[in-house]
Amino acid sequence: MQLKTAFLSFILLICPCAFCYGQLSFSGVNGERGYSAMRASYVWNLDNNFIFTPSYEFYRPDDDPELEEIGTTHRYGLRVSYDFTDNWTGYAQVLYQPTAVNNTGTSYYAGAVWYPFYRWGFLTDPFLEARFGRVHYRIEDDDIGGAMDGTYYQRETNIQLRAGATLGPWDVKTAWHKVIQYNNYTDPDIWFSWADIPFMTAVVQGFLQQAAALRASYPTRFITPYAAVARYQYAETDQPSVAVSAGLQLKWGDTALSGGVEVFEPRREESRRTFFSMSVEVDF
Repeated sequence: MQLKTAFLSFILLICPCAFCYGQLSFSGVNGERGYSAMRASYVWNLDNNFIFTPSYEFYRPDDDPELEEIGTTHRYGLRVSYDFTDNWTGYAQVLYQPTAVNNTGTSYYAGAVWYPFYRWGFLTDPFLEARFGRVHYRIEDDDIGGAMDGTYYQRETNIQLRAGATLGPWDVKTAWHKVIQYNNYTDPDIWFSWADIPFMTAVVQGFLQQAAALRASYPTRFITPYAAVARYQYAETDQPSVAVSAGLQLKWGDTALSGGVEVFEPRREESRRTFFSMSVEVDF
């Protein structure tokens, strides 16, 4: 019921914007034991240098009917961007995760994107983005991953850098995420229910310390193959983890459809997880 209500709310939110310039995007994955996740956003361009981007996301780790209410984790977001010049865009973003599996989180971000030039040799449309954020976590008194005594609070300060450009026929993007500080000790036996890995749709769990990722695609008029690799590490652990993805995008007019696969820990059989992804983007 919560999922249906949230999805209907998102549709009602974007319907008044349907005649504005923008882009509607949906992406989702399915995996073992009924795992499913979806991310949806609407880029609403007001044509006055302001761009509003509401978003809704969810995932459920299991297809157990009892988890429909308590096990499905939702996240709502809003990003407001402003184009100061043709070369600079600034933005602020907030993400809110209501209580699910005893976890609650609120994220605040501020960032800027720089577009230095259009073309330089074989380099086209480069950009550089920097984002600073604070995340507030609250985990209720429960055995999440280990014994707890009372409510666990955590505050995270992080920085993220993204860059990309078209290199000849290739479109290349990179991302780097680093946690500057956790206010409290990150007990490895306590995990948080939502962690994002760059260029991946599937959601993982835990307190991340850092992540770096690379995505490359080969755009043509109708078909665009792509592949991505991410290396990430949890706080209080020395062993990094890896995720890879690959797929194909088909474009027809203003609509793009994608299908692919995401594999986490491909070389560790005991912890390997495989997800099949699909997405659609529609420009207005």
